[in-house]
Amino acid sequence: MILNSRIFGHSEKKLIILHGFLGSLDNWVTIAKKFSDIGFEVHVLDQRNHGKSFHSDEFTYKLMSEDLKKYIEYKNLDKVSIIGHSMGGKTACCFALDHKTLVEKLIIVDILPIKYDNNYDFIFKALNSVNLNSIQKRSDFDNHLKNYFKDELFISFLSKNLIRSNNGIFKFKFNLASLVNNINNVLSEIESNYFYEKNIVFIRGTESDYVTNEGLKKSSLLFANYELISIEDGGHWLHYEKPLEFFDICKKQLST
Repeated sequence: MILNSRIFGHSEKKLIILHGFLGSLDNWVTIAKKFSDIGFEVHVLDQRNHGKSFHSDEFTYKLMSEDLKKYIEYKNLDKVSIIGHSMGGKTACCFALDHKTLVEKLIIVDILPIKYDNNYDFIFKALNSVNLNSIQKRSDFDNHLKNYFKDELFISFLSKNLIRSNNGIFKFKFNLASLVNNINNVLSEIESNYFYEKNIVFIRGTESDYVTNEGLKKSSLLFANYELISIEDGGHWLHYEKPLEFFDICKKQLST
């Protein structure tokens, strides 16, 4: 099966954008349009179990890497540049290690290819507490989640995953059951017998704790030629929180 996507622009310069955990391509449309305006053909993808892509009980980075390879072959793309955020960044790292000849530029946003602790149980509890049959409009969902979260940006992010079924009842676009069952795979370290010789850019927010010096040291075993760029006062959602600065950094990196 082929991943769902939206494509902006037409150019020899191909750019793929991969969203994070519990996200979808919808989170990246604004940025994608900006890249198409400066001459890129931008493919924004829904990863498996997210957005409008297929659902599966199996959910590993190796599989998501192969999903990406199948998409590239299906679209007859040659070399591609990749921007990957959070989980999408780990997918991009796995893909680059497995298929380095297909990668032009690699930008990883506020994540490293290392193991992370599980901080999702409370989020899963909140999502599973929602009675979708009683949700009449998105604001009902948002108001319910305010019992669990204070961050309105995060609530809005989760709300984008609601879609009406044919019978008018809301449902989640993501495959919540599979995501819960496979959370350890999502948090796992990217392992490989190879290393990536080409340059890679890690972008982090100074208010986020996803990218640490200790984590960078471990990541350098697979990605030795890295450049670290920090966005001051930025958190994990850099493309939302600091869109202009984030875009300018990516534009510069993709153009060099």
